[in-house]
Amino acid sequence: MTDINADILARLEAVEANLAIRSLIARYAFVMDDRDVDAIPSLFTQNAHVTTADGVMDSQGRDELVKLYEGRFAALGATNHVVQGMDITVDGPTTAHGKIQSTAEVYRNGVHQVVALRYNDTYELEDGTWRIATRHMSYFYYVPLDKHAGILGTLKRNLTYAEPMDADFPEKTPGFVKYMQTH
Repeated sequence: MTDINADILARLEAVEANLAIRSLIARYAFVMDDRDVDAIPSLFTQNAHVTTADGVMDSQGRDELVKLYEGRFAALGATNHVVQGMDITVDGPTTAHGKIQSTAEVYRNGVHQVVALRYNDTYELEDGTWRIATRHMSYFYYVPLDKHAGILGTLKRNLTYAEPMDADFPEKTPGFVKYMQTH
């Protein structure tokens, strides 16, 4: 195989990987909204690790992740996850990473809430299928629908727990911090 053919093949494989990962991300939203417990293991690598910036979620391994999500389902009514943006980088033939922007409507503790969040992921090709290897969730806001108006005017934008918590982004991101220091 010539160098140019090898380059084209590598680029084609990266495009195919990117498309497969985008499909995985969409499938995650559908699995969550449909409460398809049987499909959860297919989303994650055998030793996948899921965490949240607020420390509420921290589970590793497929069996533990199924338990984690079953617990989340028990606390939530209907949900509607909407993926709005994906920045996926294929690092090599079996690894990739990405940042995902998403919103969700949830019915948590008897209250209609809205959530804006990011997933910082790594992906691995396992058994011929792209899967989530790590997922770290952070929140821009997580608020009851009736508190949504004006929420951007405060740092305490995570109102889903007993005590309001600071938002995880953007105020804590390096770019935001740098901008605020210079403007």
